[in-house]
Amino acid sequence: MKILIIYSNHHAGNFNADLLDGIREHFVKKGDEVAIRDLYQQNFDPVLRTRDFEMISAGETPEDILKEQSFVKWADVMLFIYPIWWGGMPAIMKGYIDKVFAWGFAYKSNGNGVYPLLTGKRAMIINTLGQSRAEYEKGMFQAMDRINNEGIFGFCGIELISQNYFASIHSITDQQKRENIKQAIESLESVRNPVMSKHT
Repeated sequence: MKILIIYSNHHAGNFNADLLDGIREHFVKKGDEVAIRDLYQQNFDPVLRTRDFEMISAGETPEDILKEQSFVKWADVMLFIYPIWWGGMPAIMKGYIDKVFAWGFAYKSNGNGVYPLLTGKRAMIINTLGQSRAEYEKGMFQAMDRINNEGIFGFCGIELISQNYFASIHSITDQQKRENIKQAIESLESVRNPVMSKHT
């Protein structure tokens, strides 16, 4: 299996990094191919500029965008790991979506409307939260699920196989962290046998 991990966290040595390391180690040991795009480490520019729009419209996609699109083409499954900030993605992750899932690559339009171009691709999301689950269970989880399912991935034809929320990460025990990493690995493993819950 070819796994593309798109990772966004500006701190080293935190729980997001533990998730990344644990998942990478597990799947590499199993013989899977794993590519990691660490957006902060690679100093990814999240701004979709007017010049980018013009070049994409002219069929001359900028090289930095083409490079990321090549990873998406290569992958069997994409795994997005990021903390929830202000009820959504950090700006650098949203900028990745804006630039890489571009018109002509992820979707297109004709006289009958917009249609997806990434049908057959699959994705999984892992989110970390500083607050408790109870603080998000009054509609926030449903809102984030819908935005990702319908507004982003579904819009491009990508099947969102799972969205995992790990809450209270600043106060949970080391044992709970290990259990969360195990759960994340099991969710991604289920891609080989895709019978699973959409939301954990």
